[in-house]
Amino acid sequence: MKKTVLALAAIAASSAAFAQSSVTLYGVVDASVESVKGDKTVTRVSSGNLASSRIAFKGVEDLGGGLKATFLLDAAVAVDTGAAGSTLFGRSAYVGLTGGFGEVRLGRQDSLIGAQLSAVVGTRGYNEGRISGVLAGDSLRRLDNAITYIAPTFVPGLTLAAQFSTGYSASVTTEDTGNDGRTYGFSAAYANGPLSAGLSYIKANTDVPGDVENTGVLAYGAYDFGVAKLTAYYNTDDRDGNFDDRDLYGFKVAVPVATGVTLTGGYAQVRGAKGDATSSTGNFNAKSTQDDKASILTFRAQYDLSKRTALYALFTQVRNDKNTDLSVSGVTTANDKSSRGLAVGVRHSF
Repeated sequence: MKKTVLALAAIAASSAAFAQSSVTLYGVVDASVESVKGDKTVTRVSSGNLASSRIAFKGVEDLGGGLKATFLLDAAVAVDTGAAGSTLFGRSAYVGLTGGFGEVRLGRQDSLIGAQLSAVVGTRGYNEGRISGVLAGDSLRRLDNAITYIAPTFVPGLTLAAQFSTGYSASVTTEDTGNDGRTYGFSAAYANGPLSAGLSYIKANTDVPGDVENTGVLAYGAYDFGVAKLTAYYNTDDRDGNFDDRDLYGFKVAVPVATGVTLTGGYAQVRGAKGDATSSTGNFNAKSTQDDKASILTFRAQYDLSKRTALYALFTQVRNDKNTDLSVSGVTTANDKSSRGLAVGVRHSF
């Protein structure tokens, strides 16, 4: 009898220990049929035009005394081909601790400015954050080797965070090379009822020898009037050795027109000073003798079939100035030419 009681006690203790920790599997499956026009017209099935397709593992363990251990492993998946991303957990791979002191995360993570830009305008192929090629939507969207501190809530609705990376990309050498690749950033975000606003900053020494720095600043504000939500934003970059600045600014209006149906429209301007500023999404040509610009017009219709599944349609048009060649969804577009894309798809979250 005594042995039975001890065995039951051991089982109960074991169950209690497991109850204090959990691992959640979740993800997004997003696919669409799109037609994108640049120098040529491309029609294809694409992945992740509304939201990044992914599969992720998120865990938390209650260590007692208000202290918890957390982790996130987040992998990109291409739904059109089934291929994984170039890096297995390229979206996120971090472990951390959270408690009364706030939260600390170690590993590959969203940059603070990248996370804010993604939340405000998006960083997918039809979104201003990606098309413009600003740092927060392109080369500094995420950081390797990052340390992030999220402060506890001092003021209701206010979130403060700071970030440091010993080398923001995998191309940074592991040897001691001074400040090469080191990155600093902070963000502040406030949300209270219909009002939200935020500010973020990043400073990154490039991963080449020498004191070459890239900096980015993002500010935004939004107000939900009920019948419509209006968002305005401004992002400016400064990159040593390439160009003096690149500015992205604009607004978005989201209107709920029926139960589960939201229409969103946006207009943005991108301006870049003279100099060669090639990014993975487009460039402002080195032949420029004055500020050149591009305009971006976006429309989105989303119909939520449930909390997890939505149908959507996207339309984006880019009009380039004489020395710019920005494009929708990465299609090749010559200077002074327009690019536009139309996508119709379905997004499911699990």
